Amino acid sequence: MTDLKDAQDKKKRFFDFMRPMINDENARILLLRESLLAAKKNNYRKAFVKKTANDYGLQWDSGNENWDKLLEHVDAVALELALAQSANESAWGQSRFAQEGNNFFGQWCYKKGCGIVPDNRDHGTYHEVARFKNVNNSVRSYIKNINTGPAYELLRDVRRKNRTAGTKPDAYAQAGGLIKYSQRREEYVKEIRSMIRANKRLMLGE
Repeated sequence: MTDLKDAQDKKKRFFDFMRPMINDENARILLLRESLLAAKKNNYRKAFVKKTANDYGLQWDSGNENWDKLLEHVDAVALELALAQSANESAWGQSRFAQEGNNFFGQWCYKKGCGIVPDNRDHGTYHEVARFKNVNNSVRSYIKNINTGPAYELLRDVRRKNRTAGTKPDAYAQAGGLIKYSQRREEYVKEIRSMIRANKRLMLGE
């Protein structure tokens, strides 16, 4: 019983640590989204809109202004999804990469010296595990990755359908869009979904 209580306490402390940073970054992105919607409605701040589109990897020229696609990219990531991934990728904050590089989402970089070289890196590969100044920067980079990466188009599509239907973000459904996040593919999706199911109340601070 004590071991179970200790495990639950460890999880609670981890989620309580990560939740405010994820919520803050999501709130920042939702404010940006509101600014874009206002610009669309009033047909103004065109330079701001173009810069934002470019920041999110979208071409934005006269005659090539895809508002639906832009708004699909600029949106929050479901809290439970981000918490499950951070717990999984960082071994509940205990991994070498979390401890030494503030990397809580297993993000890679590809420039020599950009991060930490993994001990088990395959011969002939050159990736490093990104190093961040603080955990907040790791959260920001992760959400930007989900919002821009071609690999996560399915996740963004699920999120758009949630929003169109007027329902709350469905972390369980969005997890299906993580098939390319890990080399473990389907097993990774199952693992993230299992973590969401098992820890939902703790994740939401209930």
